[in-house]
Amino acid sequence: MKTTTGFVAAAVRGSAARALLGSLLVAGCAHRAVAPSPTATTTPAAAAAVDLRDVTLAVDAVGHRRVDLAALRGRAILVAALSTNDLGGHALSRNLERLATAHGDDLVVLILATDGYDAPTLQVALEVFADVVGLRHAAVAPIPADVRAGSTPIGEVGLAPLVVLINRAGRVARRLEGYQTMAALEALIAPALPPGH
Repeated sequence: MKTTTGFVAAAVRGSAARALLGSLLVAGCAHRAVAPSPTATTTPAAAAAVDLRDVTLAVDAVGHRRVDLAALRGRAILVAALSTNDLGGHALSRNLERLATAHGDDLVVLILATDGYDAPTLQVALEVFADVVGLRHAAVAPIPADVRAGSTPIGEVGLAPLVVLINRAGRVARRLEGYQTMAALEALIAPALPPGH
């Protein structure tokens, strides 16, 4: 009888754990997409348009790091917009950290969190996210309102994840939507790095 009771208790605990995991996965999916701008157009011509303005973006990242892209001219920059609740966002962030580590002086990586938390909650979530994912070289910060609204040269951030390559002149060179493998990221940055890399 004792064995049966223990088995039932373990099954109940397992069911509760599965229910909690399911709730977390559903909650994570709910934060995955960022609401598109009401003025956004989806015509092919608009999607192909290139904004030739320099990217001027400054954010306060986790770890009291100020990241000012205008001050980083001469280096390639990867800006990623993603949800910290999404497993794809975790995997992408790990790949971005690997690139930032491998290309130290030639590549800057900035991860912008699209999560819809209030500011204090988001700050704690980003600190935990940076620790769990192991971000040491890549910077992570809340997405600024103008970037979220699509009013910067980065363009509309309609779906996360999104990766944007900013060339050494400070202009958007390419945008890739969705999760990117390490091989895809390496191919993306190759033309933007100094010769011999």
